[in-house]
Amino acid sequence: MRPTLLLSTALAFLIGTSGVMLGQQTNFPFQLLVTTPDKSTTVPNGSQIAFLAEIGQSQTAQIIATYQGIGTVSISQSPTLFGSTSFTVTATIAGAKVSLPATLNPGDKIAFDIVFKPAGALQVSSQFIQAFAETVPTSFGLQTFQNSISLNLVGTAPLFAFSYVLQSDLNAIALAPGGTITFPATLINTSAIANFDITNTGSGAGQIKNIQLVAGSAAAFQLKALPLFGSGLSLNPGPPLQTVLVYTPTAVGTDTGQIQVTYGSGTTVTFNLSGSGTSSSFTYQVIQSGGQSNTVLPSGTITLPDTAVGSTNSLIVKVQNSGNAVGTVNSVNLTGQGFQLSGLSPILPSLKPNEVFTFSITFTPTQPGPLKGQLAIGADLFNLVGQGLGPQLGFSYISSAGTITLATINPSVVFTPLQVTQSEQLTFTVNNTGTSPATVSNLSIGEAKSPFSLSGQPPLPITINPGDSFQFNVAFAPVVVGFTQGTLRVDTTAIQLTGTGTPPPSLPAYTFQGPTGNIAPQSQPGIGLKLSDVYPVALAGTLTLTTSGNLPSDTAVQFATGGRTIPFVIAANSTSASFAGQGTQAFLQTGTVAETITLTPSFVTQAGGVDLTPASPPTVQLTIPSAAPTLLTIQIASATTSGFILNVLGYSTTRKLTSLSVTFSPASGFKVPSLQFSVDLSQVAQVWFQSASAQGFGGQFEVAIPFSLQGTVATGQTLLQSLASVSVTASNDIGTSNSLQARFQ
Repeated sequence: MRPTLLLSTALAFLIGTSGVMLGQQTNFPFQLLVTTPDKSTTVPNGSQIAFLAEIGQSQTAQIIATYQGIGTVSISQSPTLFGSTSFTVTATIAGAKVSLPATLNPGDKIAFDIVFKPAGALQVSSQFIQAFAETVPTSFGLQTFQNSISLNLVGTAPLFAFSYVLQSDLNAIALAPGGTITFPATLINTSAIANFDITNTGSGAGQIKNIQLVAGSAAAFQLKALPLFGSGLSLNPGPPLQTVLVYTPTAVGTDTGQIQVTYGSGTTVTFNLSGSGTSSSFTYQVIQSGGQSNTVLPSGTITLPDTAVGSTNSLIVKVQNSGNAVGTVNSVNLTGQGFQLSGLSPILPSLKPNEVFTFSITFTPTQPGPLKGQLAIGADLFNLVGQGLGPQLGFSYISSAGTITLATINPSVVFTPLQVTQSEQLTFTVNNTGTSPATVSNLSIGEAKSPFSLSGQPPLPITINPGDSFQFNVAFAPVVVGFTQGTLRVDTTAIQLTGTGTPPPSLPAYTFQGPTGNIAPQSQPGIGLKLSDVYPVALAGTLTLTTSGNLPSDTAVQFATGGRTIPFVIAANSTSASFAGQGTQAFLQTGTVAETITLTPSFVTQAGGVDLTPASPPTVQLTIPSAAPTLLTIQIASATTSGFILNVLGYSTTRKLTSLSVTFSPASGFKVPSLQFSVDLSQVAQVWFQSASAQGFGGQFEVAIPFSLQGTVATGQTLLQSLASVSVTASNDIGTSNSLQARFQ
């Protein structure tokens, strides 16, 4: 759709000797300034005004309407609100309530105080209307126009819901103000944790000023994971605000407290806290597969039977509450290679005095030799030991530093730093240090497109007797600068590979081919890019287009392929850039706004993406200069026997227009007294070019001028037949455009 400026002035001229009569229709005559608690802004008539207040609280917005016309405005009725009753309005002039009827002269103001006081949390809306009549002088005398100030009001309110989740059961529990967060009975010097959640279920954002424990609450309660409130934390509808309550009793008994939430309005809600501390004593027994039972003390050692690699043995651990209070084991955890827990309920039981629960420890060694682990039952720790039986693989490699043996845990190979495009090869050795033959079935690099590679591997699978070994090669060819890691897999063993790539050769100098300096608007110049010397590897890059100037940038300025970036490649050992789908030239559109277009390239190696772009890359600049307007088309539209609309399409690189000169040529045999008109476009052009709608059209404009004809012609003729042609020029602050002509006949 073309941008259109529809002039509000209708030009009429009289055929004959009576001269020209001009009539004028007015635009909306008020400037509307809206002031809310957080900002003041000028808005157009028909705008939407947003309100936000807590339920039972209120927010006021003041609208000051300043009459900017050339006549007088009469207000004979009070403003009206159509919609939600949560909105009320009061009109004042000079601080006093409006007395009807009221008259406003140019520069006079009328103020409207709109109050939003929500009764609920749903979004509500209303339409504010203030009707008025404007009387203005015209070429036909005083004329009165009916109009109105109209604004759309939208009100939202927050509504907070509360809940908590005990980490012991993960069930969400709704919480009403004054309700209680009840922690489970907790062993002294241990902790129970609850998430305290605040969710905004309303239609608008609310503020939380603070969340705190009320003075006098037991020291056993702690509030953690609090956000930074500052002057108030805004909470939008949706995800909750989450904090953490920790209950850590230090003595047997009941603890109480309170947590308080303060809203943005200062309103507070309070919730109760309750917990109880208990004490218990646990004893532990280990039951072997044959039924033999042994007592084990905390910090003691639990020994698993010797087990062949890949096989499994297990034993049972019995936990008994030998204390005089209900006891809870908060957690059972196990660490150590080859050791696992089984038969453990996801929810650990609370044990009354003398009650027991059991679980199993399984031992499945993955390598021969002694293995260690640790078992934690609540706060009590136990050592685990077991012996794995079977083969054992060891690894080493030969580098410039000699033979390096890899560690059993987290084995790794480190290559010396290499320039990108170079390579290094190491000899890698696998030997069997175990007690039985070992079989290797897989040798591979764990990552796709890795800079690491293997060669010289023996046929697989291969069997290695105790004390024997075999070798193969591991190579590193970096494609990126900096550390690179990979994985060498020998069956289930993962060996970390680490290498460092150093920068490749520097990028040669480059130049642009094509125009520079001033270029024409609405043109499509082509730009090329060339290196001063060949580069040994293939390059990839991006040519980026940016604009600068004193005017909003024309969105039409872009590459012919679309967007403001275009990729290119430079083949290895060549110099010219090839742009995607366009060969050695990238074509771009220059737009219709006076501004400077800057083209900046970036370069990377095609394999690995190593950045070769200079710190301050040379650029090329193309300037669209400020110039007089350019008219593209002129068209006579909507013609009747006594009128027509003149449409003029063009562009102004300064995004300004001062006037439009219209000259009519009479048809043969007719006398038309007024043939030339000058239309002031400065204000309407300023409104157009500063509007959001104009931003997508750069300096383009379309002027639509309605003309009406009055006069007397001979029978059988029309007023429109009195005109032969019309010519138009446009002017801005630089100069006058080209002239375009259109014929009526």
